[in-house]
Amino acid sequence: MTENTNPQLVSGRNGRKRIENALADSELRYRRLFETAKDGILILDAKTGQITDANPFLQAMLGYRHAELLGKTLWEIGPFKDVVASRAAFRQLQAKEYVRYDNLPLETKDRERRNVEFVSNVYMVDDMKVIQCNIRDITERKEIEDRTRRVTEGLLSSLREQANHDPLTGLFNRRYLDDSLPRELSLSQRRSTSLSVAVLDVDHFKRFNDAFGHDAGDLALRECAHVLSQNLRASDIACRLGGEEFALVLPDSSLADTRQRVEQICAVIKQLETRYDGQSLGTMTLSAGIATSPEHASTAPELLRAADIALYAAKQAGREQVILYELRAPFEPKSATRRAVVRE
Repeated sequence: MTENTNPQLVSGRNGRKRIENALADSELRYRRLFETAKDGILILDAKTGQITDANPFLQAMLGYRHAELLGKTLWEIGPFKDVVASRAAFRQLQAKEYVRYDNLPLETKDRERRNVEFVSNVYMVDDMKVIQCNIRDITERKEIEDRTRRVTEGLLSSLREQANHDPLTGLFNRRYLDDSLPRELSLSQRRSTSLSVAVLDVDHFKRFNDAFGHDAGDLALRECAHVLSQNLRASDIACRLGGEEFALVLPDSSLADTRQRVEQICAVIKQLETRYDGQSLGTMTLSAGIATSPEHASTAPELLRAADIALYAAKQAGREQVILYELRAPFEPKSATRRAVVRE
């Protein structure tokens, strides 16, 4: 029997041929995947960090030709300088054999900014270690995420604004007052400074509203709110409590200073010439009550109650005046109405 007809030799050659064909098919399939992949792929020499291959998608993504990449180390290529491909990061990859960056900023050759996911693995090819870097362009996704985040933050900010502000006048509302007054009071107590609260009410507003209509009344309230905003310090807080009633919180303001400020505001509002639908709305006057901490109260509810009692006294005394709360006995909210008097 000759060598050519030896069944064992023929079988061996056929087996090797099948293996070679299988390897060639496998290499072809890998190459097709490599060439058509919609992610960037870099192949590096694990010892030197030099690029041995780069697929077309990566070349298009970064703007480099294949020849410009081959033989270079990552840290020699513009997009990767001082980022993932620093020598320290490469040594870490060599040691751990895995590196991942979920959001890595890169610059293309044309200096266009890209955001990518970067994943590197080390594996063996023909007894040699190679590094495969998969680089996915997530720029569009990041832009969508950033736009969504900005819209969400804007909506949350708008909701906070609506939750804390009176929609008619733009001033803070009662909810904000209830939140901020205890905080401001605590701060003034730590600093050993005074804090005053004024409650103001538009006199005879119901008759005013009935005479000119609710739209005209709303305009009048907005005008009052504008005067309050324009005549307060940045640290002061102006709130609409509801209806025609307003509250002012004035940190580091004595009774005398607060009274002067409130009287000035009342005088400016009295001089307003508000017109609605071509008709003069007449003169608006305000009554106001003022209380201060620590003289009159040590808690936010007590302080607001004291200012409200002083306002009640101003209404009882004929309106269009500012009354300072005066405490003649230990504070008792339910029976303290008679203790508010006009200070000369």
